[in-house]
Amino acid sequence: MKRLFWGSFLSSALTLVILFPAQASVSDGILATVPQFTNVAQYIGLAPPAQPVRLVVFLAYPNKSAVDAFAQSVNDPSSPSYGAFLTPTQFSANFAPSPNTYSMVEYVLSGAGFSVYKTYLNRKVIEVIGSVAQAEAFFGTLIAQYQYNGVTYYANSGPALVPTALKGVLMTVSGLNNFVQRVGGPLTSISPIGLGPLDIQTAYNEPVHVNKSISGAGTTIAVETAYDFLDRDLQSYWAAFGVHRLGSVARIFVKDPVNQGLPTPAQNQETTFDAEQTSANAPGANLLVIEGADALNATFDDVYETAVTDPRVAVVSTSWGSCEAGDDPNEELADSDLFEEGAAQGQTMFAAAGDNGSKDCGANSPPFGLPGYPNPTSVDFPANSPWVAGAGGTTLLLNNNRTIKKETAWFGSGGGYSALFVIPYYQTGVPHLASSTHRNVPDVALDADPNTPYALYYLGSFALPVGGTSAAAPNMAALYAQFEGNYGHRLGLAQTGLYSGFTRHTYPGTSWHDILAGNNGNFSAHLGYDNVTGTGSLNAYRYMQAMPH
Repeated sequence: MKRLFWGSFLSSALTLVILFPAQASVSDGILATVPQFTNVAQYIGLAPPAQPVRLVVFLAYPNKSAVDAFAQSVNDPSSPSYGAFLTPTQFSANFAPSPNTYSMVEYVLSGAGFSVYKTYLNRKVIEVIGSVAQAEAFFGTLIAQYQYNGVTYYANSGPALVPTALKGVLMTVSGLNNFVQRVGGPLTSISPIGLGPLDIQTAYNEPVHVNKSISGAGTTIAVETAYDFLDRDLQSYWAAFGVHRLGSVARIFVKDPVNQGLPTPAQNQETTFDAEQTSANAPGANLLVIEGADALNATFDDVYETAVTDPRVAVVSTSWGSCEAGDDPNEELADSDLFEEGAAQGQTMFAAAGDNGSKDCGANSPPFGLPGYPNPTSVDFPANSPWVAGAGGTTLLLNNNRTIKKETAWFGSGGGYSALFVIPYYQTGVPHLASSTHRNVPDVALDADPNTPYALYYLGSFALPVGGTSAAAPNMAALYAQFEGNYGHRLGLAQTGLYSGFTRHTYPGTSWHDILAGNNGNFSAHLGYDNVTGTGSLNAYRYMQAMPH
């Protein structure tokens, strides 16, 4: 998952971020902060008043503590409610903002001149289209134009504020700029070879390797991504590795109605790679590729909503992300609410933990890494959300029979601890955490080193093989699809099983590979949990037999 650039909140982020609570406040008056790239971009002037913008408006849960309690109980094996997941319709009936509140927000937005573009079953998000002038007037801000690296963008030059009529109701708004993006892309290797499905299935002793009938049948995996892939690339990959697909492959297109994003190619390496990995390693599972028209945060908000409100989706993978220290905390917290709904519905979500080690923002995340703006220690979003399993990376060396010869921590594996999210219940009491008060990342790991890479078939041929935690997330999703296909029902949070060894005093036993060597900069692999590889990698068939289900 290659980091390119993002905007975020004000330049004093390293001081401010530790102050943010575990859920967004609906009374602090701020819906969106100023993107940080504006600190190092050239101010051009105010944006044209008539320029169209697409905005994604988030409502707050009316009773967040009730949602928290329910999502935890149905994912806690010690709870009598364990496994009693809801459908999206049931979740909305129990926890969503009321129909009257939702209608009122629509009415107020329409009265301000916005056109309602899309509404959702969970009444958590409303998408609207309006003009720069309407957005400025409604949210009490100014939208300006900025030039960065020769490209002109627009962004709010002041915080977006909660309108008086919606105080206590709204959580955040996104879409006030066309710079802040999620970025994904596997890291290209210099090696001429690459691992295929059988290599990974054998190395990690996956159920489909032990018994081909445990293929993920009956499960639907959603890949949250941007841009498209070629069907013939996918089919050629399957043919080359002898993959016998039984599940279906379908797309859902998420549009950007005003084309806020910059022009990009129609096909994408990341989307192709994720589709190949998930479909080949869970050949019986159905694959639903949810494709944003661009990688803007506002578009990904829509992608997340689409996945969480689709009753078919049981397992989710995303390899697109951004550094926590460079993101708007309001939007991260609002998106995490969506992931929490997914957990309440039994969805198992994996996100790449990042490829820049413990300093996730990278040199290309302005202003970080530029003079006067040191690159902070930071984790990756959405892997930092308590309701998403962060997938870290290892360096994997195989024997001739494809079994593991040696596995160490990959130095690029994202990891550390969140300054935004407090420690979740499943990490409380786990030994060797870097933080005993905040969310630790990652949760699990498998091969991600570009020097021990994966094969990629892209645009008609086998391209240079690739690595990165962009490989870990889709492979973990495929693995959990195998587990769910075996048990015939949803399993919910992956963390339920990943941390169960600590509470049962059976970690690592025969189900986990405890990674003991290597580091990602600030953190080192060691006995037990570590902030480079999490709980380690899995002996997946044994893990499946021992995991809570």
